[in-house]
Amino acid sequence: AETENIRRRSAEDVSKAHKYALESFAASLLPVRDSLEAALVVEAPTTESLRDGVAITGRQLAAAFEKAAITEIAPAGQRFDPHLHQAISQLESDDPPGTVVNVLQKGYRLHDRVIRPALVVVSKERATPPASPAPGAPAA
Repeated sequence: AETENIRRRSAEDVSKAHKYALESFAASLLPVRDSLEAALVVEAPTTESLRDGVAITGRQLAAAFEKAAITEIAPAGQRFDPHLHQAISQLESDDPPGTVVNVLQKGYRLHDRVIRPALVVVSKERATPPASPAPGAPAA
């Protein structure tokens, strides 16, 4: 009977851990939602007040991400890494081939796991223009 009670309590604990795993993250997102809702009830917002509100909301969201160990992947200038980045296109560049030359969308990690790769444009070698014939030489 004792073993069965321990097994039952353990199963309940695991169930509650799964069910409420996001409780802390959800609680840290509530101020972000409050700020967004407050912005919608302002009768005559100015551009400056909207900009300030968005900045405050962005800081609240960044704090929630930091608390939850969500970090940005912003790889501009780094070597392309298929584990962290998703190449959308290539662009001829003076940068070494395989270098991230443009970030279209930041990626994010949760601890060490990529939850969204960064969408990037990667450099490739410039195509060399065809050599022009020497003046007076017959064309091929």
